[in-house]
Amino acid sequence: MNEALALAAILFPALGGVAVLRLPLRQAGAVAILAVLGGATAALALAWRAFDGGVVTAGGGVLRLDAFGAWVLVLVALVALVAVASSPRYLAAELAEGRIAPGDSGRYYALTLSFVACLLAVPMLDNLGLIWVAIEAATAVSTLLVGFYRTPAALEAAWKYLILGSVGIGFALLATLLLYASSVEQLGETSDALNWSRLMGIAGALDPTLVRLAFLFALAGYGTKIGLVPFHTWLPDAHSQAPSPISALLSGVSLAIALYALVRFHLVAQGALGPDYSSVLLVAFGLLSLAVALPFLVAQGDLKRLLAYSSIEHMGLLTLAVGFGGRLALLGATLHIVAHGLAKATAFLAAGDVVQQYGTRRLGRMRGVMAMSPEAGPGLLVSAFLIGGLPPSAVFAAEIAILFGGMQAGWTVPAAVAALLLALAFAALAAHVVRIAWGTPRRRMAPMRPSAAQAGLLFAPLALVAVFGVWTPEPLARALDAVVVVLASGGG
Repeated sequence: MNEALALAAILFPALGGVAVLRLPLRQAGAVAILAVLGGATAALALAWRAFDGGVVTAGGGVLRLDAFGAWVLVLVALVALVAVASSPRYLAAELAEGRIAPGDSGRYYALTLSFVACLLAVPMLDNLGLIWVAIEAATAVSTLLVGFYRTPAALEAAWKYLILGSVGIGFALLATLLLYASSVEQLGETSDALNWSRLMGIAGALDPTLVRLAFLFALAGYGTKIGLVPFHTWLPDAHSQAPSPISALLSGVSLAIALYALVRFHLVAQGALGPDYSSVLLVAFGLLSLAVALPFLVAQGDLKRLLAYSSIEHMGLLTLAVGFGGRLALLGATLHIVAHGLAKATAFLAAGDVVQQYGTRRLGRMRGVMAMSPEAGPGLLVSAFLIGGLPPSAVFAAEIAILFGGMQAGWTVPAAVAALLLALAFAALAAHVVRIAWGTPRRRMAPMRPSAAQAGLLFAPLALVAVFGVWTPEPLARALDAVVVVLASGGG
């Protein structure tokens, strides 16, 4: 049963990507939605089994899904559903404006479904080498999506993403090989010597020098994919140039997947070296990312780049939380991963609608978004407030838990600095969004026609983020606790 669900989760979108390649826009969209729905349903069923019955294993150890992996798998499934379901409307508008050709829709859906299949595979794999392969495949496919429009700016962004992503993923490969070398004396040259569960079992016996080097390279490699400063320079370009549903996947899921891989290395490093080495590095790079993102948020003039720098800020906060450690900070990090993913994906989808209507990404040319875009305007405003941490928001609850958890764990000064940076970042983000929400547009335009389907896609994820900020149902509480057990000790 577990093997069947895992295969279904990956094969539904993968085979769907092959099926849509030659289909026209409408049929390709329907097949893509069905493919992602099938894959997401299987993934959610597998995650439920992990939360309900403990660690799920299958395939001779290739598949191993603990609570942490299940939590990330849920995020991938939900955001993929929303992003792909929003794509038909988005592509139809791009086709009507002449920004894409009729044959581009099949290429878009084929690449997007392949991207989703790679992302779904990562949390289900136990072997760190296979995780690297899946993330490398996701990087290759998403590069083509970043350059989808084939404009000079899009091609430049794709090239930068490919070069920096390849360098980063190369460092991650070296980290994986070093970790393998550190385990050879204990495990021998076996095919499962890179299985994370086996490495955790012998972490105290690993070669400490090699583990130190492995974590440094993992931090540089996967840190590039996360968007940590100073490895972040590809992110604003890629996320601003990609089609908006792809931006939603990149910011809402792809960054979290890279963080997931880095956390696996961090847990092995903690077991081998003690809590200080990797934690200090994570706190330092997390705080640096928060600090560097702030001025770019304040002075930003591009709507999608504004959201991209917000993603850098939040990935910095998550990295900081993992470095803090302690139950409260890790509980906040767990809640934040999903809350930020859902809200940021929605923000990019809403921003895509606004950009299509106004014909520009420049904030200075946008006014009256609330009146002109009956779903996207309120969706953008609400998602920005929720991302910024305005209550009621699960992001607010997560940020409070992370900051107080950091103080409890002895990181008082970094937590205080982070609190100040978060407050200033929220003020900057809110100021930009409020400025474009009201007023008179600079050119005459008709308001967008209301769409109940689009409203549902935008506000259902935001409703979850708002509700989970004030109410934690029992199944969610159990899932959060189970994830924290894995993050705190590698158990599960």
